[in-house]
Amino acid sequence: MIPYFCAIFGTLCYNLSMLDWFSGKVGYNGLDLKLNRLLEVTPDGEINWDFERPVSAKGSFESAIQIRRDFATEDMLTASDKHNLLVNYVCLNLSGNPSKFLQGHNVFGPKVEALGPVLTATVRGLPAEVRPSDADNPLPPALHRNRVDITTSVHLGQHAHVHEWLKFVAKSSSSRHKGTSMLSGNTVYWGKQSSRWSMKAYCKFCELDAHPPADLKFKDQLKQYCEGHLRLELTLRTLELQDRGTLDESLIWEYFKRINIGEMEIDMEKIQNVKLSRSAKLTLNEWLAGKEVKYDLPKRTFYNHRKNILEATGLDISLPVPSEKTLDKVKFDLDYLVANEIKEIPATFQGRLFKPDKSPVYAVH
Repeated sequence: MIPYFCAIFGTLCYNLSMLDWFSGKVGYNGLDLKLNRLLEVTPDGEINWDFERPVSAKGSFESAIQIRRDFATEDMLTASDKHNLLVNYVCLNLSGNPSKFLQGHNVFGPKVEALGPVLTATVRGLPAEVRPSDADNPLPPALHRNRVDITTSVHLGQHAHVHEWLKFVAKSSSSRHKGTSMLSGNTVYWGKQSSRWSMKAYCKFCELDAHPPADLKFKDQLKQYCEGHLRLELTLRTLELQDRGTLDESLIWEYFKRINIGEMEIDMEKIQNVKLSRSAKLTLNEWLAGKEVKYDLPKRTFYNHRKNILEATGLDISLPVPSEKTLDKVKFDLDYLVANEIKEIPATFQGRLFKPDKSPVYAVH
């Protein structure tokens, strides 16, 4: 595992690229947790199994964090001695959205680099009945990450453009690790069943209707602000996190590049010089000309060609090639999305933003 160190000094930056979920272990004392338990008891009174139920802890904004008891990893214990981190062998396991817990919404919030300070603030904000005895210890806690979600927002200009973009990519995209995209409602998923990483895209304006903030008076202001916003959300899970050091928002674009969306990344010069078998190159040229090659080849041949072409060019011939008119209509290409990523929060919303402790924080996976 690669250790990561997160040092936060001075004024932290906040924008619409933010930490949106955390699941994992935090070094605070878990011994005093009072949890409900599920048991299976035989007719003779013997216990077959005994399971502690997580407790749901609500903050000031009614957004809950799931808490249970867990055991620190060897890496956490080693890091505690080496870097003077807080860790208990019986520690806490947290799962939830700390941004919503601390500020009541997730339209904007603390950056993912502030993971350590945000989790410290979350633990210190827990209700008294589940707040650990060492919550106010000044030492930063050791962490073990099982899941971290990172989000960003892109302004597409109009509300209708967001839905046009979503409809288009739902039909013409795939990820390189788990095949074609999946559409559920107004949300497009890539790699939803992956044990390593997944991504989704949705309309933030519409999402606020389905999941409004605790302060309903603030909902209308947020909705007006989010009109025309495309939300991209990257989920990193244990297998992917163990190979990562400190996380930052640029990871969204690193992983987005692994998604094949039509002809967004077609480089014709590269294609002309790519090394493929004669038959695979003929299939690629027919696909580029707009032909549905999937139905013209034997199944085994098609998937063999698809694999070789995908590895050589990054293009997925199982997807349709979009027209220039469609690409222009939905403002589709990667450069446009990156250029229109929302970087700053209006001054009028600064009072609605949670700001964690500015002291340095070090954490280890």
